[in-house]
Amino acid sequence: MKQQLFKRIILDFQKKEIPDFISRDHKLSLIKDVSLSISGPRRCGKTYRTYQFIQEYINAGNNIENICRIQFNDNKLRLLRTGELELISQSYYSLYPEKQNKEEVLFIFDEIHRIPGWEDYILYLLDNQKHKIIITGSTSKLQKGNFASSLRGKNFDRELLPFSFREFLRFYRIEKDYISSNSIAQCQKKMLDYLHQGAFPGLLEIEPSLHSEMLESYWNTMLIKDISEAHKDEDRINIVQLEMFAIFLISRIGCPMTVRKIIISMREANYPIAPDKAQKYLKYLEEAFMIFTVAFYSLSEKIRNRNYRKIYAIDWALANSVALGEGIDITRQFENLVFIELKRRKYLISYFKTQDGYEIDFVTQDRNRRQRPDLYQVCYDFSLENVKERELRAIEKSYKFLNAKSITIITLEQEAEIIRDGFKISVVPAWKWLLK
Repeated sequence: MKQQLFKRIILDFQKKEIPDFISRDHKLSLIKDVSLSISGPRRCGKTYRTYQFIQEYINAGNNIENICRIQFNDNKLRLLRTGELELISQSYYSLYPEKQNKEEVLFIFDEIHRIPGWEDYILYLLDNQKHKIIITGSTSKLQKGNFASSLRGKNFDRELLPFSFREFLRFYRIEKDYISSNSIAQCQKKMLDYLHQGAFPGLLEIEPSLHSEMLESYWNTMLIKDISEAHKDEDRINIVQLEMFAIFLISRIGCPMTVRKIIISMREANYPIAPDKAQKYLKYLEEAFMIFTVAFYSLSEKIRNRNYRKIYAIDWALANSVALGEGIDITRQFENLVFIELKRRKYLISYFKTQDGYEIDFVTQDRNRRQRPDLYQVCYDFSLENVKERELRAIEKSYKFLNAKSITIITLEQEAEIIRDGFKISVVPAWKWLLK
């Protein structure tokens, strides 16, 4: 019975037209004897990224019949048990017996982590060198937790984030152009749209008046599906307590944060939470890609741990839609936007603060820490004289101490090159920096 169901699912996919998609700059490569996973937040476009890969795979001369795609969020597979996963490959090869052990077959599994013990089936498939496997999922447990022990060394993860500004422009069919005044004006206008509506692909096709409601629904689904339901077997989660902790946390994007301060704020608001629960909830929120924490820049782990962390959200507009009070001011959303782009570029990201209180928003290094750090200041309006002096003072205090390689101030509109105390500072508008 289940085999017939799998056959129908496989054939239905192969007969269906590939839907339209916006091409992503996120690169995917299949590696011999290793599965490829695409992890990232809910609604960031993982499923459509696999459609893009399928199109590229077919364009390279492969046949659609050599692809077996199963989406495990299909209600028909809700009661599937671990031992029945093997029926997938059995069903596929009963349809195409001539391909077994002779032709490459690409298996694409969306949300397979819903099935307990799914890792063993992936390893079973990988025993056949003709098999290629792509896995998607909405929780970073795919790479940080349980994806973990049994598949370690047999999987390569590629993290997908919501739209970059380049992809955002691609949706609106705007080509980047640093020369024509018309193109520059379009980029500047779309930069404001990007800042105000955020980067989730699904928002671009609906009325702006619905954006806030849609973002709130994303937030609620992440809390319930990606945290509460994902951890129901290992921890008893108080959903109201989790939601309030998450909101108190995300209301502080770009600000100093300690779990202890959040606990005190929640207690004052009559939402008491135990320290061990708060630490667990912080871990769960990071696993679900809802928030990220940034440590103090230091080569000493002891010093990093002694200082507070700064908090950022997966999407600045999402954070604003659920934050306490009147939301998050535009300057902190702007800083969050820059953080996500630095993360997209795979940097190690820290912040720095001098002993007299001057702060560098982001200190970045490559993954192996072999190069001198780059400094980034985020300044929404660099035209204000007092703001300009404050930002430059922070740079003066930090540049030599950190032995920095470069300094960039990212603004909304201003552009300049400043020579200060013998070193160069690049002031660049965000739209141009994002398109580099």
